[in-house]
Amino acid sequence: MATHDQYIELSSLPEEVRLKVVDFIAALMEQWEKGHGKKKVHPPKKELPFGQFKDKIRVSPDFDAPLNDFKDYM
Repeated sequence: MATHDQYIELSSLPEEVRLKVVDFIAALMEQWEKGHGKKKVHPPKKELPFGQFKDKIRVSPDFDAPLNDFKDYM
């Protein structure tokens, strides 16, 4: 964003230099748009139906039990 001081500096430049600055800004904007303007469009993700994996995944009853490997540390 341009501040007031930058605007004063720009307006105090000779006309030919101001035109070069405007051309430079336009070139920068064009370069930026090439890199950022065309974003990849990802197809929408398919929603998985709720309960799709019911009875397909099993957690053992002792899942939360302490491991034997860590008995020395407990």
